[in-house]
Amino acid sequence: KEYRGYYSAVLSDMRSVRGFTSRLLDSSEAFMDMLGANGKRRYLVLFQNDRELRPTGGFIGSYALMDIQDGKIVNTEIPAGGSYDLRGGLTERIAAPEQLRLVNARWEFQDANWFADFPTSAASLTWFYEKSGGPTVDGVIAVTTSFMEDLLRIVGPVEMPEYNKTI
Repeated sequence: KEYRGYYSAVLSDMRSVRGFTSRLLDSSEAFMDMLGANGKRRYLVLFQNDRELRPTGGFIGSYALMDIQDGKIVNTEIPAGGSYDLRGGLTERIAAPEQLRLVNARWEFQDANWFADFPTSAASLTWFYEKSGGPTVDGVIAVTTSFMEDLLRIVGPVEMPEYNKTI
């Protein structure tokens, strides 16, 4: 009787740990898949200027295609002209959402992150990217300038000897 309360607390904690462990294992499998453990994955990486606000974090000035396999980045492509390189490839004329028409009557890739719900914006960006001649991607990753600044504070300077630069 004197240990009943302690036993109940331990049993409750064990149930919580078991549930957490199960969720962690499920998540780790998904995470490993995203890192290319089950084959190469291609991501559209958006570089957003968070000083020019948009619903997902900022204006998309440039982007990259990044291929990941077995946890390693195996290829990165960054078009020189940024998001504007896609303008010529978009053959469909799509009217911009009403509030965006003040800036641009035609809806295009660089403004497709219009929705505050990231999965909705990611689907829109993927559609515009593929309709502009880009390849199919497995997902969309958005990076803001302030995120990169924070990341560099953590990892420290990055040497780029081929460009004679340190970031």
